[in-house]
Amino acid sequence: MQPQQSVYEEKLRPEVYPFLPADAVRYLDVGCGSGGFGRTVIAHNGPGARLVGIEPVPEAAARARLAGYERVLEGFFPDVLDSDPESFDCIVFNDVLEHMVDPWSAVAASRRFLAPGGAVVASIPSIRYLPVLYRLLKGRWDYEDCGTLDRTHLRFFTKATMVEMFEEAGFLVERVQGVNNDWDFPRWRRLKRFAFLTGDFQWLQFVLVCRPAGGSGESAE
Repeated sequence: MQPQQSVYEEKLRPEVYPFLPADAVRYLDVGCGSGGFGRTVIAHNGPGARLVGIEPVPEAAARARLAGYERVLEGFFPDVLDSDPESFDCIVFNDVLEHMVDPWSAVAASRRFLAPGGAVVASIPSIRYLPVLYRLLKGRWDYEDCGTLDRTHLRFFTKATMVEMFEEAGFLVERVQGVNNDWDFPRWRRLKRFAFLTGDFQWLQFVLVCRPAGGSGESAE
């Protein structure tokens, strides 16, 4: 599989934590960066949470090891796990799949590493985000240093194509919910009561909770 690009920032991502399975103990954090999300999990679950991170950037991996991860593997998913027999209750892709050359294969491969009853939780940016569409209508598609049009993003998804990616890999998508929008910023807060008019266009990302359709962590044939 072709490697994904590195995910470079440390973000705590507290808005993703509520989507994690309540009974999960063993977590795989793909593209863990400097370990921000691991800190969030440990803050909620305590030191009993077992976290394994995957991070291709050595400097970020070193910082993640200080965040409480049991192990941080340097390399790319899933190659770095191919000789590892461990399975996980929850595999997390926090704004990682859009950095990959082939996210569809990565999603399919994640089934091999899920424990029975395990789930994949993925946060993915939506290209139908209203500010992006507004600029597109003005004739602009400008890559930036962060956000939906981050210059390191290789793939772009809508809510529908996110769901299709997981379903085609043999998953049941149990939950899809938008997170993060502009309505909570001071300049727009007074207009938040009209947020419902923008529907799915208001969400910067969607979080998906997915389980293998066959009810196990084994790959579908």
